[in-house]
Amino acid sequence: MRLAIFCACFLSIGLCATAQPQKSLDGGFAGNAGIPEVLLNGHTPGEGFSIQKKEINGVALYSIRLLHPANIKADDTLEVYFNNDVNITGGVAIWGYSWGIWSKPVPVQSAASMPANRVQFFYWKESNGTYGAAVPLSGNGYRTTLGSQGEKWGSKSISFDSHETSGEIPAIAVAYGKNPFELFKKIYNSALIAMGRGNNIRTKKTMAEPFNYIGWCTWNSSNLGKDLSEDEVIAGVKTFTDNHFPLGWVLVDDGWFQSKNSQLQSQLPNPQKFPNGFRNMNKRLKQDFGIKYTGVWHAFNGYWDGIDPNSELGKLYKNDLFKYDSDNDPHYFIKPGSEALIKFYDSWYSYFKQQGFDFTKVDNQVSAADMAKNNYPVFSFSERVHHALYLASDKYFNGALINCMDMVPDAYFNFGSSAVARSEEDYFPYQKGEGYDLQHGNASAHVLQAIYNSIYFSQMVYPDFDMFESDNPNAEIHAIARALNCGPVYVTDKPGNQNFKILNALVYHDGRLAHSSSPLLPTEDCLLQVQGKKVFKAFSTAGNAGLLDVFNAADADSVSGNLRPNDVNGLKGNKFLVYEHFTGEYKVLQKYQPLNVSLSRLGYKLYYVVPVKNGFAPIGLTEKYNATAAIIRQKSIEKGVEITIYEGGLFKAYCVHKPITVLVNGKPVANYTYQHNMLSLSVPGDAATHPLVTIKY
Repeated sequence: MRLAIFCACFLSIGLCATAQPQKSLDGGFAGNAGIPEVLLNGHTPGEGFSIQKKEINGVALYSIRLLHPANIKADDTLEVYFNNDVNITGGVAIWGYSWGIWSKPVPVQSAASMPANRVQFFYWKESNGTYGAAVPLSGNGYRTTLGSQGEKWGSKSISFDSHETSGEIPAIAVAYGKNPFELFKKIYNSALIAMGRGNNIRTKKTMAEPFNYIGWCTWNSSNLGKDLSEDEVIAGVKTFTDNHFPLGWVLVDDGWFQSKNSQLQSQLPNPQKFPNGFRNMNKRLKQDFGIKYTGVWHAFNGYWDGIDPNSELGKLYKNDLFKYDSDNDPHYFIKPGSEALIKFYDSWYSYFKQQGFDFTKVDNQVSAADMAKNNYPVFSFSERVHHALYLASDKYFNGALINCMDMVPDAYFNFGSSAVARSEEDYFPYQKGEGYDLQHGNASAHVLQAIYNSIYFSQMVYPDFDMFESDNPNAEIHAIARALNCGPVYVTDKPGNQNFKILNALVYHDGRLAHSSSPLLPTEDCLLQVQGKKVFKAFSTAGNAGLLDVFNAADADSVSGNLRPNDVNGLKGNKFLVYEHFTGEYKVLQKYQPLNVSLSRLGYKLYYVVPVKNGFAPIGLTEKYNATAAIIRQKSIEKGVEITIYEGGLFKAYCVHKPITVLVNGKPVANYTYQHNMLSLSVPGDAATHPLVTIKY
């Protein structure tokens, strides 16, 4: 069965050779990137190919129209190329490496100097200060990425299957704007809607409740699954709870399967590791140790190399398996579009639910390309498999799922309403002498990749920065980035090796995360910097306040730079308190007023940027990395202010007016200090009470 999807959203007037620049809604020119041409494998094709262009909200959307059905080979690429006449002062190509599994930022000085293929997103700045952005589009069976060829750049679409193609192939979206963050939002929203995937916009999604709590994953802690067992999971959790740490969830990662040669043989666990199945373990975790949620890992295609056709599972689906080759070895999975594929995921997820699990993590989503090769058009194939997967996840777990190995268009454009996805390379435990390679480097390299990837991934999902270990010598770099992001936070600490000072700074006493409400992104002046030798900054928001993760991401003994309150995009106000978490130093700054910063190798600082209104700026619970997230409500009253915070702890606020009375839950307290306009107060109470702090002047 051949799969094809035609996106009628792209129907527009055909342009056989050129697409003239058109005035966009924001005053820029959607055609500034040049006049596009369509190519086949880098050469001008015969008759019957044209470029379609339409504009939505100032975004130019290009697709390839085949005027007649054409036989396109599996490894053919259909391209929409622009001449290298973009007048840029610098740009960044987010490039997919390792077969496109993960991506990283690659600085470029011209559009045509980007990598030849697998670019997932490209943005640049022009000499007049305008930003440009380009997004690859996908559909009609074709996966599209960006790339360059000679002095040209543009989109490259491939289906991995020889078949007759007709209709339109979505290719590339291009847009311009003065505010880069508004530009990125606009181009992705328009592109997703044009592809018929408007439900894949992050701001339309809600992160599942389990991921609002801190988790523990068994992967590194179980020697990459080799030592995984029911006893190991229980013993590991006990090392958290014995130290009164409120662990919220546990993820049973790879290592629990019945498999042979990396092929799945059963949907049940290995009886030597889990002799009682999972039900007893999950019951003990929740009843005896207070764990709120448990999750289980599996691969997109069953296991890493599919399903063992000679196993009982393989025999059950023998009439519905298809063969695919990976590394010249035959592998098997279930045919897309079949009832058997729906049944496969549904029966598995029904079992997970019956065993007491609450969510899943799904790995190896990049395998769609291997499975589709010479079998099915890749984008349509991946869409069908993702659809079957998400049907089961929605039915049994209300969509509580972490996507992984997913940084390819046939995965991320098919997320649908799935809300959470890994947005960077795997976490690697600390090694002496580790360097700054963005693909396998130290803590700063790992965090930097995550922040840049979030520029495009956060348009679709809540970015998951992966697990980390709290006893890593540079664990605080990892912890701060995750606290200032809006995605899941989980560790893979080996039992007994936890750093509870770091862990407790991430969560409240009920295990709920103190984290941001927006993704952690590079500040505007760092968008083109990558690992340049100056201070790197990333921002997010929590409530009405901004947060700045400031660190040395360069391979340099020292760096310097400055920060300004306006580094937090969209932050309202003209006067701000800027408070540094570790030193307690603070200063009131105007919106564009700089504050100089110097950092040593792998150095970091954490700043809260809080608007000052009527001489008052609440900081929050300063024992947490994300202090401002603890502020639930703020209300002005006559000659004072009321602040509701998530729980008790060390609360600080900037007050120009000296407090006359301070009350907690309506009762006056005396255990506070007020020095140099800074109020410090130890607030009693837990998360169940949400203490009310009243300050009267």
